[in-house]
Amino acid sequence: MKNYVLRKIISNLIVENFKVRGYIKPAESFHSLGELQAMANYVLNLQRAGYDARDKNSGLLLNLLYEYMPHIEDDIERYGARFDITNVYNFLEDFANHRVWSFEDQFGQYFPDIGSLRFSYFYSRGDMEPYVLLDENYTKQLYGSTDNVYTVKHYTTEAGLQNIESSIQTGKPFDISCFTAMKKEYFDKKSNILLTIKGNVRAGFRSDVKSFAVDNGRRACNLFRLGYPGEETNICENLDGCEDNATSIWNEYIATPLEIIKVEVLNR
Repeated sequence: MKNYVLRKIISNLIVENFKVRGYIKPAESFHSLGELQAMANYVLNLQRAGYDARDKNSGLLLNLLYEYMPHIEDDIERYGARFDITNVYNFLEDFANHRVWSFEDQFGQYFPDIGSLRFSYFYSRGDMEPYVLLDENYTKQLYGSTDNVYTVKHYTTEAGLQNIESSIQTGKPFDISCFTAMKKEYFDKKSNILLTIKGNVRAGFRSDVKSFAVDNGRRACNLFRLGYPGEETNICENLDGCEDNATSIWNEYIATPLEIIKVEVLNR
């Protein structure tokens, strides 16, 4: 874990720059499907040469994984017994031998051009789950433009409000999770401020996709959340008509705040 301290310092600087609540993932952990397959092929070649992907003494394989997905090194420390080095080696073997080779079959249906997008795996609820980076390429691929201004809503705290105001004033924007329709009360009681925002929408989903912040200002969404009841997917192909919610919770729009229209302090 020779690079851990350096990445920790960089991560702290990023948090200071973006002022986003919660844990921020590194953009360098995301790769094209072709790059992930190249990593897997390297592991397969090592296995043919006699390496065991689950061998905890194989520093070569572990360093390879950390090079492609540096966040895993941090997650081992962050999650402790829930996600330890044994889980990492099990994931590496499963990823190289199986997961990456069925990736396009599983998720290619959701995107016009899956080969041009960037993906990674992150620990979530007991397993390593796949995420897609919601960057400019994703937005243009799905909506034909990166200029998609809509009025959206966002729950936050006083500190979160200050962060958003600062990002608008300083010209250092970051994307946040928003919504336009809600059927269930928001779960975080501490977020007692409801903002109405004019934002540039990067992605829209019919139901919550468990998105998280990335250190380049974008967000990423869980690919397992792209399934949806009925014949449609969870992706809103048309941002103008995405308010029906078959899951009875809320939709999710990923947007860059441009202007705060209204601030409501709630009694929760």
